[in-house]
Amino acid sequence: MEMTHVVLELADLVRLDTRSGGAVVASLVAGDVVVALGARDRSLGPLGPWLTVGPDYPASMAARDVATLAWLGDFEHVVIAGERASEQAAVVRAMLTDDEINLESDVLTLRGAYNRPAPPRPITVWYSLDGHLGDGTTVLDGAPVDAPDATRYFRD
Repeated sequence: MEMTHVVLELADLVRLDTRSGGAVVASLVAGDVVVALGARDRSLGPLGPWLTVGPDYPASMAARDVATLAWLGDFEHVVIAGERASEQAAVVRAMLTDDEINLESDVLTLRGAYNRPAPPRPITVWYSLDGHLGDGTTVLDGAPVDAPDATRYFRD
């Protein structure tokens, strides 16, 4: 498994061609990556969001955004960054189903909740922690790549 995280200006994100293969997730230098990805031409290939959650953008809102984006574009991966990223990613992961959500953690408690419609295909929810990405079972190590503001994550 290999994934590349790119940090781009809006104009570069909407033109980025990812059809050559490999998982790519993106964040913006400035602006809302969710809106930008929603407006991006789907024919350019899959591009998942790198989302930083926190008090102003909670994991529950990120989960709703990911579910909506999944209907607008074709991607398989999302990365959750920010404080307590692992726990926040667990919230997002739980909310990407059509099932009833009952979750209790230090970051959120949900009982009898739903986040419908669920994405049309499975999405792997990663969390960013100390230069690594994890999904609960797999850990990818990060290393800078030649492209500006890009990091490649890979299984060692």
